[in-house]
Amino acid sequence: MQMKELSHRNRSSTVVTDGRYVYKTQPKYLTDNEFYALLTMLDSGYVPRASQIGLETIRILFLAATPITDVSMFMSFCQPLLDAMKKRGLRHGDLTSYSVIPVLNRPMIIDWAESRMLDDPRPDKRPEGDAFWLRRTMESLCTS
Repeated sequence: MQMKELSHRNRSSTVVTDGRYVYKTQPKYLTDNEFYALLTMLDSGYVPRASQIGLETIRILFLAATPITDVSMFMSFCQPLLDAMKKRGLRHGDLTSYSVIPVLNRPMIIDWAESRMLDDPRPDKRPEGDAFWLRRTMESLCTS
């Protein structure tokens, strides 16, 4: 199986793909957190399927970004996505272009390792909040 490294930053995780799945190896507490968030959000339709294949490794269905052909449709998912996160008691904390992938005019969210429960008192990585960053990122993706 030919693996290709995907990670673009010097982080505590290693991210590789075989073209079908993404394998993310990171400290156990981040793997547990990310897997919980992905499972919690799975029925919303805004996250890829995932499975935990070891204490520190998660396997996520590979998502290939597709061009946004209907900006209005793509942007219409912003509030429902935020509502889905709120309904499940989650906040992502880092909804930048690395974490939002457009797939068939729909935003898909990855990289939940540092997500938090809504009532978690720890601050997010990006203090402006999920609503600000999701809108900004989605608008940016529409113009790129």
